[in-house]
Amino acid sequence: MIKTKLRTAGLVLLCLAGAAASQTQPQPRSQAEESKVWSAIAQKPDFWQGSWESVAPIADDYPTPPQYTAWARDYIAHYKPSTNGKDSPFASCKPLGVPFVMNIGGMPMKFFQSPGMIAIYIESSGAIRFIHTDGRAHDPHVNPSFLGESISHWEGDTLVIDTIGLNSDTVLQIGKSSNRKLFEGDPSPMAGVIFAPHGPKLHVIERIRLIDFNTLELQVTLDDPKIFETPYTLPPRKFIRTIAKRNDPQEWLCTDNVDLGPGASDPGAPDAGAADPSQPDTAAGPR
Repeated sequence: MIKTKLRTAGLVLLCLAGAAASQTQPQPRSQAEESKVWSAIAQKPDFWQGSWESVAPIADDYPTPPQYTAWARDYIAHYKPSTNGKDSPFASCKPLGVPFVMNIGGMPMKFFQSPGMIAIYIESSGAIRFIHTDGRAHDPHVNPSFLGESISHWEGDTLVIDTIGLNSDTVLQIGKSSNRKLFEGDPSPMAGVIFAPHGPKLHVIERIRLIDFNTLELQVTLDDPKIFETPYTLPPRKFIRTIAKRNDPQEWLCTDNVDLGPGASDPGAPDAGAADPSQPDTAAGPR
């Protein structure tokens, strides 16, 4: 009887020891569990700390041809860049719109996070994007705008931003000419870019993740049944974190087709923003 009880106690101890050992082994997280972890990390101040500057070219590359619709193929076949830049997203102070607003390099953007929302101030156009993180669905009657309605969720370590409701005046880059035609004879960073009006159902998916503490990656997928037979995913863009205060975003305005950014003269003064022809060109100093 005593031997039987000892055997039983020994088996119980072995089971408990085995359970304890199994608990010490790291278990792989499911995507849902990892999403919760990253969502919690994103609440910390230093996740988005500092400012972010694009180190990718302004224009997107299209390394593989998209599956274009018949309308898009005909549009591209007859496309000629406007000589006065009217089809450029920079013309006449027009807001850049999503996704192109995220493309401008050399000027920082800054993230501001509060419960249920991330705001991004983008210096290059003085735009502020509001990205909802509270789990809401898209408004079935969303009011069209240049930046659209953006909702988001976490998939593991990746923030997925889903944007619809982009108005018809938003100009979209739908491709890049293979012969890279030069705009007005200059090797412009916009050379060969093909802009087109998008359809009413343009749907933009952005996937943002940290590659390391100082590098943010953004990948965009364009879904527009007017232009693409199937959604097209662009090559990822990279942004570098800058902590120095001199790299903080500045106020940037465009009025009367004149950019008024950091270092510009008083916009209320006569000929504000105009260059003095009697003075040689000078490069802007560091901020």
